[in-house]
Amino acid sequence: MLTIIEIIENRLKKMGYTNLKRESSRTVSILTDENRVKVLENVAKQLEEFNAKYDPNKGSSSVGAVVADKYTIKARPASKQGKKSAGLDNEDAMIDGIKQFTKGGPITVKITDGIKTYTYKDVVDVEEVGRDTTNRKKADVRLVIKGGTKIPISIKKDNAEMWESADSYWAPIAKEIVDSEESKGTIEVTKKGSVFYMTPNIAIEATDKEKKAVVFGNDLLSGKGFVVVRTFRSSDFTLTQNGDILEVNVTKIIDKMSDLRGNSNIYFLIRNDSSRKGSKIRPGLRVLAVSATRINKNVKIVKR
Repeated sequence: MLTIIEIIENRLKKMGYTNLKRESSRTVSILTDENRVKVLENVAKQLEEFNAKYDPNKGSSSVGAVVADKYTIKARPASKQGKKSAGLDNEDAMIDGIKQFTKGGPITVKITDGIKTYTYKDVVDVEEVGRDTTNRKKADVRLVIKGGTKIPISIKKDNAEMWESADSYWAPIAKEIVDSEESKGTIEVTKKGSVFYMTPNIAIEATDKEKKAVVFGNDLLSGKGFVVVRTFRSSDFTLTQNGDILEVNVTKIIDKMSDLRGNSNIYFLIRNDSSRKGSKIRPGLRVLAVSATRINKNVKIVKR
């Protein structure tokens, strides 16, 4: 008899999704270069007898996954399989959503969160640039305007709390803070085998200069770009009634330092990670730039 995952795979093949990758006994991925959000939405409709539902926040992918009882169906870009950077796909949903409308020629793109709006005429393409992080570049995509102007945009999922793995940028300062707090007796650092373990984890509020570096980098503000927060679905990309404006709806647009307040404030979180054996802080410790929502009651906030 066929297992449930095999039955699901057979159903997917009948739907035309023949390029499949079994990831576990309960997870299968569709390898496709179609709009992956639309693929997953279609799969959820076709697998209703399995209680299938599309969850845009499921897993680490920017497009989420379909959950069918105990089983998960993902959609991965077929053209990126086997590349070292295949996991860097935050921008894919936005690229897919815009490219399908620019194929017919230049179009006006309006990006809005209901309060802030950016409108660009004669958009001819959108390009992926998320793999280029040299010199602290932060853009995931760039809108290409007729004539050559390019607008850099960084994309964050709605539930994302991490801005960057800050080991390279901030490890020397993190080491000083860990050493200082240990000497004061406010934290305990013990060695376990080849790595260290710290109790509790600690966090330090970023300065304005540091916030600018980890959120906007060296390319967003200088290129008149911004950050958009959104877990994209196909319904976020709609043409106006006369078909000449593509509206892209996002949860939030971050385009200035004053947006980084309250829950959006930025902290450096120094925490345990046994895989970081080459850490410049101490083997087993790492530092992340995160939103204030990531700092829970178990994290000690340290003042500089």
